[in-house]
Amino acid sequence: METFGTRLRRLRRAAGLTQETLAEKSGLSAQAVGALERGDRRFPHRDTLDRLSDALGLTGDDRSAFTTAAARPGTPAGAGVVPRELPGGIAVFTGRDAELERLLGFFAEPRQGVVVAIAGMAGIGKTALALEAGHRLARRFPGGSLHLDLRGHAADPPDPLDLLDRLIRELGGEPPTPLTLEAASARFRTLLAGKRVLLVLDNARDAAHVAPLLPGAGGSAAIVTSRAALPDLPQAHQVLLDVLPEPDALRLLAAEIGAERVAAEPAAARAVVRLCGYLPLALHLAGARLATRPNWPVAHLAHRLDDERRRLDETGVRTSFGLAFGALDPASARAYPLLSLLDVPELSVAVASRLLDAPERETEELLERLTDCHLLTTPAPGWYRLHDLLRLYAREHAERLTAGERAAAITRVVELCAAVAWQSMALVSAASHRHDWAAGRWAAPEPASAEEVFGWLDRHQAHLVTVVRQAAATPGVPSETIAAVGLGLYEYHRARARWRDAIQVDEVALELVDGVDAVAAATLRNDLGVAEAELAHGGEAADFQRSHAHLRRSLADWEAIGDQRQLAGALNNLCFVFGLGDDVEAAIEFGERSLALNRSLGLRHVETLNLVNLGLLYGRQGDRGRELAYAAEAVAVGEDTGDLRGMAYGRMRIGVVHREEGRYDSAVAELSRSVELWREAGVRLYEALTLAELGRAHLGRDERDRAREVLTAALELLREFGGEAHVAEVRAELEAL
Repeated sequence: METFGTRLRRLRRAAGLTQETLAEKSGLSAQAVGALERGDRRFPHRDTLDRLSDALGLTGDDRSAFTTAAARPGTPAGAGVVPRELPGGIAVFTGRDAELERLLGFFAEPRQGVVVAIAGMAGIGKTALALEAGHRLARRFPGGSLHLDLRGHAADPPDPLDLLDRLIRELGGEPPTPLTLEAASARFRTLLAGKRVLLVLDNARDAAHVAPLLPGAGGSAAIVTSRAALPDLPQAHQVLLDVLPEPDALRLLAAEIGAERVAAEPAAARAVVRLCGYLPLALHLAGARLATRPNWPVAHLAHRLDDERRRLDETGVRTSFGLAFGALDPASARAYPLLSLLDVPELSVAVASRLLDAPERETEELLERLTDCHLLTTPAPGWYRLHDLLRLYAREHAERLTAGERAAAITRVVELCAAVAWQSMALVSAASHRHDWAAGRWAAPEPASAEEVFGWLDRHQAHLVTVVRQAAATPGVPSETIAAVGLGLYEYHRARARWRDAIQVDEVALELVDGVDAVAAATLRNDLGVAEAELAHGGEAADFQRSHAHLRRSLADWEAIGDQRQLAGALNNLCFVFGLGDDVEAAIEFGERSLALNRSLGLRHVETLNLVNLGLLYGRQGDRGRELAYAAEAVAVGEDTGDLRGMAYGRMRIGVVHREEGRYDSAVAELSRSVELWREAGVRLYEALTLAELGRAHLGRDERDRAREVLTAALELLREFGGEAHVAEVRAELEAL
């Protein structure tokens, strides 16, 4: 295993540094560097590690591995590792010496809650300056460095509440309940109060957008960037960036392409920087193009920029975008505007291929060419991102598309989302009556496993709401296709407990089909009723009145339509929801009506959840014998019909009854099998809840280590899929252990 000293020597040599130059860059002595490499000092302090990491340019996983290598034996993996999230700075940083010195000066003396706001036009280098300063300041903030792209000028910027949720969790805290902007901001400032953390908040829309994310009066600090000045942040020191002076712009170009090429063609070099508007981003793109074409004279690029057909009508960042776009091959030039149509921060190859109406392999090759041209970045394999300014530029070209072409591209994406959504429905609930509505509406995708389908939806989950909303606002996108996404996602949203997403998608879909498609509208009202009830039960911002209203309207719709099968399902959902709301008598009445109707129709495959819901209610009335009988019957029906969820739910309730009545061996057996079934069905919330019950059963057998292990697994899942109440309950049980 590589020692810390060996790793340090290898990284130093890879960086082309001597011990003396590393010592100078890190602020350490050459003797200290030598002692660390020889192993005379094996466990350096955190400040020393930060200094060396900064000097070596280590970020992300490389930085974490470097820190871990210096840990004392027996130190848990990740112990003491603080967040260092700043992306790497640009390869060439020049021309901002005065601004950088001024910015760093704000941090020179101990001050409380320093905030610096960097403003300027697009492409002026705000992010580059913020990151350069952030990396230089990192060692002064032992609590870590956090980076957020606020995407303030995107069509659908992140909600500050969601950003606070992420920051609070990254700092080791838990969001408050109820989750409001004021409470979350206060919790975030409280967590920062005892730390020294540097925040780099990029692309703020305005002062109101970023104010909740700023630290309080403690030792933490923030650097904010925005295209607009932020005078409404009274605590912020303002730094306004202007275009580079010509000498600095020429130095930046020389750093990109080599000083000898600039010296050989000084007039052409001056023309290039002038036509790039002296903007750092434009100069970087132009310089990178020349650097990868060593046989091009600088004058050739200057000539291209001087051609009005290649140069945009305004100076600024659009100039550099025009240069890159004008050099694209015809296929890439046609594709790039289409890639900008969706209001999402990044695209998968699958989604991009639908926008372009091209095979995925061909699409990926094109995306890679655009990445090489610096018009896309690739944050992860198979995913591609347009910077928000590049998106605006591409959309100017997209305006040349006809309305029909734009609607067709977005429709193809919605059809993909709908097809995968219904694939998840088929995998989890093949006998669902809603498949009658979907039959024949689109070609079925290639067969895939539940893990693959749910994994695809997980990766695209953050974009589904945005895509549905945008499609609904785009004339020409068929309403039934949009509604199909909401209808098909029911089991996915249920399995992943993504109730807020379900409500947002279903409300859009319902507005489109209400009065047009009675079956779709009745189904969506049913889905909204369940989602609202789950949120209310989990302590989220919803109430049972909204749930009851949706479900009663759905029930009336099915009675009017005359579909007895769906009517039975609506009654069962009313049973479930009224049970959540503690109206047990009404819940039992709905449940028994549903069970009788299902049996009269011979629909055994939908009886399982019906039976379990009723059994649980009778158990709450004190009739545990009847609860066990109903749950056992549900398991038997599920085994006959292949209903994984019914079997899982029935065994879960049998196990809970056994545990509560002290039959711990039987409880462990039933709950263990239930966990397996929930996992196979992909229902992560109930897998977590059953794991929690299993942990309690192990505790009843005085198996404390096993109980701790199982409860920890439950807590990990509940943090992602469960409500705050469930998380708090299991956390308290673990603390008691």
